[in-house]
Amino acid sequence: MPKYVKISKAKNLRFRLISVLYLLFISLSIIQIPIEWMRMNPYAAKYLRDVKSKGIVSSELQEARNEVIRIDSTFVAAVGFDKERNSVIEPSGYSAVDKFFIREGYAEELFNALVKLKKYYEAQAETDEKRKEFDRLFAADLKNGLLSENRNIWVEWKFRHVPSTVARTLLAEFKLRLNLLNGAIELGMGREKSNSLIKLAFNVDLLQLGDTASFVLTDKLNTKVEVSQGSASSNDYFWASDTFNLVPQSTGEYTITFKTEDVSEEINVLVRPTTFIKEKGEAVQFFYEGKSADLKYQDISNVGKLICDCSEPNSTTYQPGKVSFVPNRSGWCNVALQSKGGAVLINDSVYIQELPTPLIFGSNVSSNRISRARLKQQGELRVIAKHPDMDNFNYDVVNMNVTIIGRNIEEREVTGANIQLTQTDLDDVQYIQVNQVNVTTEVKDFQISEPLIIEII
Repeated sequence: MPKYVKISKAKNLRFRLISVLYLLFISLSIIQIPIEWMRMNPYAAKYLRDVKSKGIVSSELQEARNEVIRIDSTFVAAVGFDKERNSVIEPSGYSAVDKFFIREGYAEELFNALVKLKKYYEAQAETDEKRKEFDRLFAADLKNGLLSENRNIWVEWKFRHVPSTVARTLLAEFKLRLNLLNGAIELGMGREKSNSLIKLAFNVDLLQLGDTASFVLTDKLNTKVEVSQGSASSNDYFWASDTFNLVPQSTGEYTITFKTEDVSEEINVLVRPTTFIKEKGEAVQFFYEGKSADLKYQDISNVGKLICDCSEPNSTTYQPGKVSFVPNRSGWCNVALQSKGGAVLINDSVYIQELPTPLIFGSNVSSNRISRARLKQQGELRVIAKHPDMDNFNYDVVNMNVTIIGRNIEEREVTGANIQLTQTDLDDVQYIQVNQVNVTTEVKDFQISEPLIIEII
């Protein structure tokens, strides 16, 4: 009986191809996501978010939970929400998730909050029950980068190529684990009216002056809304269909109260000062000491005072949409606008460059050459100082040392910017060499020693 069976090369290759295709089929069968599971994700996320937790044990836990809520709200605003389907616009798309969580860094922000929470529980005794509970609830995260604080491993494992609707479920599941860790759990399944006053809320956690916080209500007709700032009521809002939009005109804390016959829900929104704006397509703006500069901002109606720590009060002005100032020093400069009540509306800083040293040119001189005919017509040669980045800025030539080179060589001290020439100079001069120029400005003085040689042709 033969010890080996000979198989033809063609059959051997066919057998290998069939084996590879079979393994590929098995692999795809394992990793595929059932479409029905994708469809149920929005409902699963809702049940996860329905779990509430009373009170907060630690500030670290509160901070992590607020971070999850903020990122979820920001994510929904970024990818869009379909109210009719009660789902994100592209539930199975993952490119928006990669962009939002990985390229824009929101997964890193969530990771940092979890690392801070991990360190908090690591500082507790090994017998502490909450520490043990944290290790159980976040076992998979600890194994995949959280324990070693390896951000890249955790971000790739958690959010790389995750469908949008699954990403929301992951965030809801994070919130559930944090609520379980906090304790005092209650499930709001029997309180439908209370839970359904607000369907969605956008831009609630991080709001700057000029932003809009939006609340989609379940029943606009039967819901009364009141807005106050401090002890005074506010009208800084408008309605768009069933969406209530808060557009704050001042900074500070706003309180929004939603009321029905039997339910009242209160939300506090903290509005921070905004920054100056840059128009689309606008080049990088450079600021120089002594040069007038403009900063643009959104039109705010209740501006009462302009503060600029690098400019004199008589050289700072503002009008709707624009601040003008003349910096008197280099370095970082803080510019702020206050309301008539003293609240800070805009708070920003710009870097002021040192006044650049000017370049020296001869007037009506091209490539350091001027015709004798033109020079005789002028009767003098004017020296000017300027810099290409300093349009409409005055560099004044005070005096200079020049050498007239012709049949003889004569050195002169000239006051001002004009080199006066005699008839003999005009007939015989071959070169005019500017040796040293003293320049003055409102900010500082310059002494330029690099020679400028002008040929007479």
